Amino acid sequence: MVTDDKGNPLPNVSVQIKGANLGTVTNLEGKYSLTAPATAKVLVFSSVDMGTQEVVIGSKAVIDVSLKGEDRTMQEVVVVGYGTQQKKAFTGSASKVDVKEFANLMTPSIDKLLAGRATGVQVTNTSGLINAPARILVRGVNSISQGQGPLIVVDNIPVISGNLAGTTNSNALGDINPSDIESIDVLKDGSATAIYGSRAAAGVILITTKKGTKGRARVNYDGFIGVSNVLKKWELLNGQEFVTIANEKLRNNSPTPLAPRAFMDAQNTSTNWLDEAFIKNALVQNHTLSLQGGTDKTGYYFSLNLSKQQGTILSNKNTAYRVRLNLDHEVNRFVKFGNNLTLSRQVDNDQNNGSNALSGAVASALRLLPNVSPYSATTATGYNINFPTANSMAPGANTQSIDDNFTNVAFTLKFNNYESDKYRLIDNFYMEISPVKGLKFRSQASADMLNDYSFQKWDPRHGDGYSNLGLVYNVNQNFLRYVWQNYFNYNLSIKKHSFFLTGGHELQSTTTKWFSAQGVGLADLFFLKENVISNSAATPSIGGNFTKVGFESFFGRFNYDFGNKYFFQATIRRDGQSSLAPERRYGNFPGFSIGWRPSEEGFWNQSPLLNKWIPEAKLKASYSKVGNSLGGFPYLTSYGPAPYGNISGLALTGVGTEALQWETSAKYDLGIDLGILRNKINLTADWFLNDVDNLVLDVPTPFSAGIPGNSITQNIGKLQNRGIELAINATVVSRKNFTWDINLNYSNVKNKITKLYEVNGAAVPYIQNGSYNLIRVGDPYNIIHGFRYAGVNKANGNPMYYKADGTMVQQNFRTGASIGGFFVANSKDDGTIGAASSLAFADRTVLGQGVPTFFGAFTNTFTYKGFTLDFMVRYSGGNKIVNTTAQEALFNQSFQNNGRDILRRWTAPGDETDVPRLYYGQGNNINQNGVAISRFVEKGDYIRLQNAALSYSFNGKAIQKFANGFIQNIRLYVQGQNLYVWTKYHGADPDNISLGGIDQSVSPQVRTFSFGLSAGF
Repeated sequence: MVTDDKGNPLPNVSVQIKGANLGTVTNLEGKYSLTAPATAKVLVFSSVDMGTQEVVIGSKAVIDVSLKGEDRTMQEVVVVGYGTQQKKAFTGSASKVDVKEFANLMTPSIDKLLAGRATGVQVTNTSGLINAPARILVRGVNSISQGQGPLIVVDNIPVISGNLAGTTNSNALGDINPSDIESIDVLKDGSATAIYGSRAAAGVILITTKKGTKGRARVNYDGFIGVSNVLKKWELLNGQEFVTIANEKLRNNSPTPLAPRAFMDAQNTSTNWLDEAFIKNALVQNHTLSLQGGTDKTGYYFSLNLSKQQGTILSNKNTAYRVRLNLDHEVNRFVKFGNNLTLSRQVDNDQNNGSNALSGAVASALRLLPNVSPYSATTATGYNINFPTANSMAPGANTQSIDDNFTNVAFTLKFNNYESDKYRLIDNFYMEISPVKGLKFRSQASADMLNDYSFQKWDPRHGDGYSNLGLVYNVNQNFLRYVWQNYFNYNLSIKKHSFFLTGGHELQSTTTKWFSAQGVGLADLFFLKENVISNSAATPSIGGNFTKVGFESFFGRFNYDFGNKYFFQATIRRDGQSSLAPERRYGNFPGFSIGWRPSEEGFWNQSPLLNKWIPEAKLKASYSKVGNSLGGFPYLTSYGPAPYGNISGLALTGVGTEALQWETSAKYDLGIDLGILRNKINLTADWFLNDVDNLVLDVPTPFSAGIPGNSITQNIGKLQNRGIELAINATVVSRKNFTWDINLNYSNVKNKITKLYEVNGAAVPYIQNGSYNLIRVGDPYNIIHGFRYAGVNKANGNPMYYKADGTMVQQNFRTGASIGGFFVANSKDDGTIGAASSLAFADRTVLGQGVPTFFGAFTNTFTYKGFTLDFMVRYSGGNKIVNTTAQEALFNQSFQNNGRDILRRWTAPGDETDVPRLYYGQGNNINQNGVAISRFVEKGDYIRLQNAALSYSFNGKAIQKFANGFIQNIRLYVQGQNLYVWTKYHGADPDNISLGGIDQSVSPQVRTFSFGLSAGF
């Protein structure tokens, strides 16, 4: 029997005969049985987080051992490119994510689960749509115009990732079942990422899937079912409040009183249109059945998964079917081969997500009139639509219908359809040869094939499809990536000197093909099927494209270790990319790092204080140059079809730049790892600096040059990221029946633009990046640039602003004045309209930055006997958010519904409020739509109770006795995700933002509760 130092039985302890491929593992009671040959001399007992113990067999028939707990932090293996390293010898910066913390959380893809689990890794779930990918930034924004997300590598192979569906949101990472993942390592600094060269500027995420284990086959079932609801909805006016506000808008905008144009009907209709767009208690479920085991020579892991998640918006859902088979076989001590196979199918359903679209799910639900019903007993469809006379709704009790003709969201969500059906195969075969001790050659080939069949239909009776007389659209996309790697790892130890050498060659080819068919003007509703049908549309059209790009790489890494005290690493990668001009196609990307473990020095061990309180210490530093690859073929000048008189011809569509190269990033890192209080507390801290050069920017050209787009792409910009990271893992309490472990991580990242381009020899100080953001030298990326709001004039209700010199102007809407014009304001209490003035671009100022500057999480794990309680609190801040949802929708001045905050509007002299007097039709002026103003710019700081789970594991002996040995273990759990957010932000969620800090009517985040069961057989 095998127990721990407290007498508790230890399951899954490896019991091996030393020097032979013969062994077993202990059961849940810590017992084992092994028939040893006469030549066997020593048994080796080993287990994760326990010390290894060797016992001489001799004449013993029964061998019981007690394993002592051992801190494994420095013994932990870090997955690096094309190999692994022990953490004690690792001189780079990487974060290992504990997959056990989220193995049973509900999500279609793993990217959304990384939030708060690794320092330096900022994960933002920008939408409540379940199939929308998360935004991942590793140590800040590393590009302006090129890719900003990390390279994703699964089982050593770079895989296709991104939002790839033709008509819906869809996440390619959703093809990987989170329950199949063994480990996730995030490489962050240059030393760790340099082995990936031209694709490593934004970090690398390494995912390793589960493999077979020696011993009897183990069958496991993990499943849970739950419900999701919107975490927070907007508060809108009810029917009576809408009537009051609508009539007030109209009265204030007319020189003479007007009769009411909106009033309640006899039935007191009061529709909450958000309830028509969102559903309550959306069902989610996930089931995984796996088989894991192996012999001395062969290991296998096989799993089947079904995941179904209904989104909170009526038409949003994801269904995934996933199969994995991992096989490894050792032919003899020289040859080993294996294969990792992933098969998946994902079906995504979505809707029109346009933030200002007339049929946008959220945009329309926020504006539709609450005193109008979605339904009608007098129409053929049962919905309130004016088909066939108009693409509008009946006004109900109102004297007119809704302004801007927003459509009936209940109808469009039911009858319009956006669907993506994707099939994926990832096959990865390897052969490994070990001709001599310490040397391994590995040849690995993979194919990643993804096919997306997307379909979209618009009903001709109402909404987007009305003006087209109906629309159907199909697109078929095929992505195919081949990767072939040949590399070796060689280890050599001579006394205290250890040498590790890695080198290899890699080829990658990615082909993308798509074609589409569309038909508008449908002959009949019958043709609104799931495919374009020949001769069913008055105006058919087709489209398509083909691209093929390739990489060729040579790479090497050298590691030196002296006595587990001094470490040195040098890495080089030479990448060639087909997207660049032939003479500039190849680039070199080096990396260097050093490390020192003073805790291994004699002076440290001879100091009772240091040896007792800080038994482990390591210092490290690194430098590297890595790149960010370019898409397409930007060095080529392109041509396209164009009319020449009355005949077809070719014309210039883009001017290529043969001088284009990779964006490059010089990365510096200083770090320290400490084990404190006998390694009960482990601390890791890093300081980093990333100097990004050769940023690809579109440099303006004179109109007279005749260049399409009036710009040429050049490597010309620079930016910088610097910051600190801190992670603390600690065991606070460790008793026989009770333990308490904590994890705290904090990251602070500061970004600065250091150079843009020049025009006519003069440096350009800024680039306007959309309506709300500037990219300006000396400032962070995407600063929010707009006007300072001075509040509301208490005397007349006019909105007021500060000019650049500090003077105030008021925007006046009184009859006889220039409507929406600006005039000097004496004070906030004086209603006098002064001299005409202005509010110009020069009066704008920095109102904040859109990207958070600090983020992290605090995780606690409590165990008491069979109970375990886990919860994570995540935080983020330092950024501002432009609440354009409030600016353009909730405070609109049209004949549309509003948010309840508009009830705070100015109504009489002396009122003190931040909401100006209402004027019908003046929303663009009053709210300054399309421009950031401090009135709608809010702090983005928040603290979020990300998840909490309570589980109970039944006693192994009792389960086996009850089930007669058939069931080995059972764990029941309840959990909640995204439970609560503490924030001063008034929008739906502070995570619902773009990289510019813009919140624009996207679907709110969801809260999920679920109940699950894990059982081993």
